[in-house]
Amino acid sequence: DYEKGLAYAKEVKKPVLLDFTGHACVNCRKMEQNVWISPKVLNILQNEIVLISLYVDDRQKLASEEISTSTGKPYRYIGQKWSEFQEKRYKTNAQPFYVILNSEGKDVSAPVGYTPDIAVYLDWLQQGIDKAKK
Repeated sequence: DYEKGLAYAKEVKKPVLLDFTGHACVNCRKMEQNVWISPKVLNILQNEIVLISLYVDDRQKLASEEISTSTGKPYRYIGQKWSEFQEKRYKTNAQPFYVILNSEGKDVSAPVGYTPDIAVYLDWLQQGIDKAKK
């Protein structure tokens, strides 16, 4: 959950890795299976940041009625909420899409998408964490 994740990050004073993903996203699984599993990346994911994964295709119904700011109608599914959030805030609807935020929820570096090169992804991740801690 985005709000709970941000609250937790603030509490523990850690940056956030916002992960826009999808259950049906092939490149998201490739990142998880080939890049995130790298010992250095995995260590960061487990110890240095708060990971918030927002599934844009999640068909789970929302617990409360929330209204789309785009359509003025209630969201039918939680995935619609996260998809619209990504589109409005980042002007894209591609997955995977990664953003590093500081513990206050502000973007600290340029987002990236599918990045299969472990060294490149690790460098991006570390630079973002360093900026978030300043």
